[in-house]
This record gives sequence, C-alpha cells and structure tokens, in this order.
Amino acid sequence: MTRGFEQRLRSKFLRVSAGAVLLALLTACSTHTSTRMAAADPKNGDGIGGTGINPGISVAQNGNTRGDGIGGTGITNTGVLGTITGFGSILVNGLKLDFDHTTKVVTDGKPTTLEALRVGQIVQGVARNANGKLDLDTLEIQHVVTGPITAIDHNAETVTVLGQRVRLNLAGNKEDIGAFRTLEVGDHVAVSGLRQADGLIIATRVDETKGEERIMVRGIAGAVTGTSVRVGELDIPLMAGSPAPKTGERVFVAGRMVNGVFTPAMITVSGPLAFGQDVRDVSLEAYAPKAAGSAGPLVIEGLTVGGAALPPGTNVNDRVVVTGQVAGPDSITATGIAGVRTVVTINTARGALRPATSRPDNARPERVAPRPNIERPQGRPDTPAARPGIERPQGVQSV
Repeated sequence: MTRGFEQRLRSKFLRVSAGAVLLALLTACSTHTSTRMAAADPKNGDGIGGTGINPGISVAQNGNTRGDGIGGTGITNTGVLGTITGFGSILVNGLKLDFDHTTKVVTDGKPTTLEALRVGQIVQGVARNANGKLDLDTLEIQHVVTGPITAIDHNAETVTVLGQRVRLNLAGNKEDIGAFRTLEVGDHVAVSGLRQADGLIIATRVDETKGEERIMVRGIAGAVTGTSVRVGELDIPLMAGSPAPKTGERVFVAGRMVNGVFTPAMITVSGPLAFGQDVRDVSLEAYAPKAAGSAGPLVIEGLTVGGAALPPGTNVNDRVVVTGQVAGPDSITATGIAGVRTVVTINTARGALRPATSRPDNARPERVAPRPNIERPQGRPDTPAARPGIERPQGVQSV
C-alpha cells in the first residue's frame, strides 16, 4: 500500500506548480487522507509503525500562545528534523508541514523536487510559523549513508555500508524480507535513518541505487588526526583545504569509490543545530542516549537538552521527539519530550539493479513440459490445389 500511495503522491506533486488553488485543496484534504491511511494500513501507512507522538505538539491543533514550544503568535521560524510519516501536508514529528511551488527542496545538498519525497526518509527543514500554520521554506532529504554494501546478514537484518553498521526491522513482512534476501555484497543502497548513541544506524528506509551516483556518509566525527577523520568504522582522508572537524562535530562527506577505496570530493562540518540563526523553535527526532532518571545532563549528538526530562520508562536507545526553543549554538530548552513507537523499515531494495555479470548464473527450471517434436511438411506446393467448381444460378426469372 505504501508504494502505491507514494505513486499517487508523485502525481500530486507534479501538479503543485499548476497553482495555489490545487495546493489549498490538497491541504484541506490532509486530515482525511491521514485518517483513511491509518484505518486501512496496520502500519498507519507510513511503514514505521506510527508516530506515537501526542498530537498536542502540532501548532495546527494546540493554539499555544505562550511562546513555549512550537506555537505562539506572529511569524517565527521553526527547525524540524525527523522522519516523514505521511502526506497530505508533509507529516514529520506529528507536525503538519505545508508546502507550495516556492518550497526549496534538496537531497544531500543537491537540488531536487517535491516528488522525490518518500515516507520513511529523514528530512531537515525550516518552516515559517505564521499564527499556528507551518509553511516550509526549505526542506532537505538527508540520507545517513549511500554506497556499496560491504557486509550483510540476512537473518539478523543488518548491513554494513561504507563502514556504517545499519540495522533494519522488517517486522516479519514477507515481501520486504524476500526483497532484502536478494541483496548481496556490492549492491548500492541509500539508507535513511537515525543513529543510536553507539553509532548504530536504525534504518527507516532503504532504497537501491544504480551505483553511478556519488556516495556519501554523515555522522559524528570520532577519532580525528592530521590526515583523517573517522565516522563509524570508516577512516576518511582529509582533503587539502577542507575544514578539519573536531571530535564530536557533525560531518558530511561525499565522494566516489576509486579502485575500491572511498575518495572524498567534499567535506563539510556543522554544529548540532544546522538550521541557521533565524530559527527559534525546534522539533527534533533522536534516540535517547540514556534512561529516564539517569544522572547528568541530557546530551544528544552534541546537543545539550535542558528544561524537560525524558518521559518515565524511557530506556537507552528509545526513539523520542524533543520540542523546544534554541538556547545557544549547541543547546535547546525543551518544552516537551515524547516517546515514539518502534521503527519498521521500508525496504524497496531488491538487488534488481545489480549488473547481469555479477548475478549467479543459475539455470531457470522449466515451468512446462517441452513441446514434442512434430513433423511438419518441408515446403508448400508451388501451385495451390484448384478449388472445386461450384455451379451457381445464371439468373432469376422475372415474375
């Protein structure tokens, strides 16, 4: 159902530029679309098991006028980082993000269009909060890693891509499991997901790519030397003139495989909050680095979170959404932290794009018995047999 829904969505996106009238109709139908999708699909149609977020954090519903969290009056900018869970509007972290033909969309830093959006992708966006309505100015699709699979465990539902450990949760879906089992080492995939505290990526979506595109990885800088930086289990050589990241900073590296070695063409470094200075409110999806009630500050990938505690019963590596306001370049004052349900990975990768020369040369079993040899005439006579003459009446006597 999810893939069929996405195909219908793409056709809607292609018509966005036709005018604001159609956009208004799409927005008006968003609530009905989300409700229908949840009723028809046990996964809420989003492939990730629903959001589990209290809808009260949505500015479209709570009418918050205190200026705390995502609400208030006037026009402010809100930064959002999380998983796409549905459409109508773009649904992320329980928020309805509206869009039009002026919304700037990129994927891993390269321009794209709204039709490239898919359920299960991780996106980062900035929206104008105009009196309880979030209108997207910018939206970036952020894959956590793209590139060739270097290790795969079909039973454990894990893969390694560019030295990044990735775990899928296919939730017993036979179609997705069957597709996953077709993948092999060397196949190229694009992984959407978030990292747990130990760096393990929990995939929300896996798509197969042709292997002709640039490959990339984003994550937290680990060991940094004068010549390299480690992300996950991948040591990346630093480029001349590129900024040298500090341990704990976020890095984005893009490049290509040259003779089997990842060779970067671009390295960028950013802080924990990469929305820009004009963002006041934030909504961030992440994994809890500690259990509720644990001592010490709450720090998520270098971002210090104050003002609110983890919900009771939260365990290490539970998914949460943090809502609050920017307090500094690496800190926010949270007004709420909500737990999110277990991720179910959307897997569209099937090994179908693997070059034919690398596929196993297995003979296909005959599906039907071969036809028996039937003797047929070797040729036709040069002159066809004459048809027998047929007597016909020569005329009809007048009355």
